[in-house]
Amino acid sequence: MFALLRILVLVAIVIIVYAGFRYVREREPRWLRLIRTVLLFVLSIGVIFGVGLFIERLTLG
Repeated sequence: MFALLRILVLVAIVIIVYAGFRYVREREPRWLRLIRTVLLFVLSIGVIFGVGLFIERLTLG
């Protein structure tokens, strides 16, 4: 489960860096939208995993 999260974060970092370079070069707002979308996706997946782990910890305790 954590391996999947790590892979998703690494892919997100690569996409954000690429979009950042493209934005600096072209100054098109679509690259900023891509960065925002990727960040929101990663944060939402992190929250989902965190809530899942919290609920799992409550049921085991």
